[in-house]
Amino acid sequence: MKLAEIKGYVTSTVKHCSFDGWRLLIAQPVDDTGTPDGAPQVVIDRFGAALHQRVILTSDGSEARQLVGDERSPARWSVLGIVDPEKELRL
Repeated sequence: MKLAEIKGYVTSTVKHCSFDGWRLLIAQPVDDTGTPDGAPQVVIDRFGAALHQRVILTSDGSEARQLVGDERSPARWSVLGIVDPEKELRL
Protein backbone atom coordinates (compact mmCIF):
# COMPACT_ATOMS: atom_id res chain seq x y z
CA MET A 1 0.00 0.00 0.00
CA LYS A 2 1.09 3.53 -0.74
CA LEU A 3 -0.11 7.00 0.08
CA ALA A 4 -0.64 9.14 -3.04
CA GLU A 5 -2.11 12.43 -4.23
CA ILE A 6 -4.49 12.64 -7.19
CA LYS A 7 -2.88 14.82 -9.86
CA GLY A 8 -5.25 14.40 -12.79
CA TYR A 9 -7.80 12.45 -14.75
CA VAL A 10 -7.18 10.06 -17.64
CA THR A 11 -9.25 10.54 -20.79
CA SER A 12 -9.00 7.94 -23.52
CA THR A 13 -11.00 7.21 -26.65
CA VAL A 14 -9.35 3.80 -27.05
CA LYS A 15 -8.62 1.61 -24.04
CA HIS A 16 -8.71 -2.00 -22.92
CA CYS A 17 -12.32 -3.20 -22.74
CA SER A 18 -11.91 -4.05 -19.02
CA PHE A 19 -11.66 -0.30 -18.29
CA ASP A 20 -15.09 0.51 -19.76
CA GLY A 21 -17.14 2.31 -17.12
CA TRP A 22 -14.21 2.83 -14.73
CA ARG A 23 -12.67 6.17 -13.69
CA LEU A 24 -8.95 6.27 -14.35
CA LEU A 25 -6.83 8.79 -12.45
CA ILE A 26 -3.21 9.85 -12.29
CA ALA A 27 -1.90 9.36 -8.74
CA GLN A 28 1.49 10.55 -7.50
CA PRO A 29 2.82 8.35 -4.68
CA VAL A 30 4.09 10.47 -1.77
CA ASP A 31 6.01 9.85 1.44
CA ASP A 32 4.94 10.91 4.97
CA THR A 33 5.94 14.52 4.30
CA GLY A 34 4.08 14.76 0.98
CA THR A 35 7.23 14.58 -1.14
CA PRO A 36 6.83 12.61 -4.39
CA ASP A 37 7.98 9.02 -3.94
CA GLY A 38 8.30 7.31 -7.32
CA ALA A 39 6.65 7.67 -10.68
CA PRO A 40 2.99 8.71 -11.11
CA GLN A 41 0.62 5.78 -11.70
CA VAL A 42 -2.62 5.36 -13.62
CA VAL A 43 -5.10 3.95 -11.10
CA ILE A 44 -8.65 2.60 -11.13
CA ASP A 45 -10.92 4.63 -8.87
CA ARG A 46 -14.15 3.23 -7.44
CA PHE A 47 -14.55 5.85 -4.69
CA GLY A 48 -14.77 9.13 -6.61
CA ALA A 49 -11.49 10.69 -5.47
CA ALA A 50 -11.08 14.36 -6.39
CA LEU A 51 -8.13 16.33 -7.69
CA HIS A 52 -5.48 16.93 -4.97
CA GLN A 53 -7.06 14.46 -2.54
CA ARG A 54 -4.84 11.99 -0.76
CA VAL A 55 -5.66 8.34 -1.33
CA ILE A 56 -4.38 4.93 -0.35
CA LEU A 57 -3.24 2.84 -3.32
CA THR A 58 -2.58 -0.83 -3.82
CA SER A 59 -0.43 -2.34 -6.55
CA ASP A 60 -2.11 -5.74 -6.17
CA GLY A 61 -2.79 -6.54 -9.83
CA SER A 62 -4.85 -9.61 -8.93
CA GLU A 63 -7.21 -7.46 -6.85
CA ALA A 64 -7.44 -4.84 -9.62
CA ARG A 65 -8.24 -7.48 -12.26
CA GLN A 66 -10.88 -8.98 -9.96
CA LEU A 67 -12.32 -5.49 -9.46
CA VAL A 68 -12.78 -4.93 -13.21
CA GLY A 69 -13.94 -8.53 -13.73
CA ASP A 70 -11.36 -9.54 -16.34
CA GLU A 71 -8.36 -11.78 -15.60
CA ARG A 72 -6.68 -10.58 -18.84
CA SER A 73 -6.92 -6.91 -17.87
CA PRO A 74 -3.71 -4.84 -17.72
CA ALA A 75 -5.04 -3.26 -14.49
CA ARG A 76 -2.56 -3.16 -11.62
CA TRP A 77 -3.06 -0.08 -9.41
CA SER A 78 -6.33 0.81 -7.66
CA VAL A 79 -7.57 3.17 -4.98
CA LEU A 80 -8.27 1.42 -1.66
CA GLY A 81 -9.63 4.49 0.09
CA ILE A 82 -9.67 8.27 0.40
CA VAL A 83 -7.76 9.86 3.28
CA ASP A 84 -9.96 12.08 5.47
CA PRO A 85 -7.95 15.33 5.82
CA GLU A 86 -9.49 16.00 9.25
CA LYS A 87 -8.35 12.60 10.53
CA GLU A 88 -4.95 12.56 8.81
CA LEU A 89 -2.08 12.06 11.22
CA ARG A 90 0.32 14.98 11.19
CA LEU A 91 3.93 14.10 12.02
